[in-house]
Amino acid sequence: MPIINLSGNSELKKEEYVKELVSKFNAEYVRVYSDYTDRLEIIKEKVSNIGLFSKKAVIDVVDFEKFKTSERKEILALLVSDDVYLVLRTQKKIKGISGEEFKLPNVWEEEKWKSLISEMLKEHGLEVKGEIIDFLFENVGPDEFALYNEIKKLKVFGKDLNFDILKDVIHKYTLSKLDDFCFAISEMKEESFRLLKDIIKDYEPIIIVYTLSSHFISLFKIFVNVEKKTSFFWPEISRLSKELKIPSPKVARFLGFKFKGQKIEPINHLLIYSEEKLKDIIKRLYFIDRSIKSGGAAEVEILNLIKFIKEG
Repeated sequence: MPIINLSGNSELKKEEYVKELVSKFNAEYVRVYSDYTDRLEIIKEKVSNIGLFSKKAVIDVVDFEKFKTSERKEILALLVSDDVYLVLRTQKKIKGISGEEFKLPNVWEEEKWKSLISEMLKEHGLEVKGEIIDFLFENVGPDEFALYNEIKKLKVFGKDLNFDILKDVIHKYTLSKLDDFCFAISEMKEESFRLLKDIIKDYEPIIIVYTLSSHFISLFKIFVNVEKKTSFFWPEISRLSKELKIPSPKVARFLGFKFKGQKIEPINHLLIYSEEKLKDIIKRLYFIDRSIKSGGAAEVEILNLIKFIKEG
């Protein structure tokens, strides 16, 4: 099975599949992105240069659907030896190519998400209890990377994990720390530099970048769908939350809406960003994600991003 098609929208499951494949065969790993100018040459060279005594290789092609039609045809026609595993990541299945499909439930399919949470708990050797599953879904939501990160942290408690520990850990990290870090960056606060040290210790780099990307993509959605003005009323925020499928507390903070008794002074992001600046940030996060997955230094990459954002 030298050509493998990993289809569907679960990027986490695709990552896990590829890691397991590389580990199983102790293989050389090559990752190829659709925007590499020499993408076709890299794949062809690696496929053809496996010798008699070479170790096995896994060529991981990300976003294969974004390749040119002619390139896709040429790659699918390659004669791949048994020592090479050519992995093609797509959203839709490639006709005639064997592989695995990893699909996430729709965001509104609560029971399916809870089943997924149950599987994750089992994979990490944690006891599966209804109250734990319910709490994770309600507080983390239908987000595979966030769920993975939270459940991975819970693993340290093992059999001692109980509902009280769960409430403390999940609230402390999911509902506060990472969100606060993202907003500290987008609000251009000096404390973002200090928070970075702690965040790097508590979260995997891929999770940090994924969350930052989601944060700025949400802001971009708001930016292009909302009239720029200095203040907003709650009915407007509630409506936007439903239309854009972004949690209302996040919409509120992006738009500078302050809740009664709230200690934080939120900043209206529409007044401090331009559309071009947001596009540049999202583009940078894409390349940071690639760099980190290729072994780049996460702290340095994110530090440079913070500096870029603060430049205004």
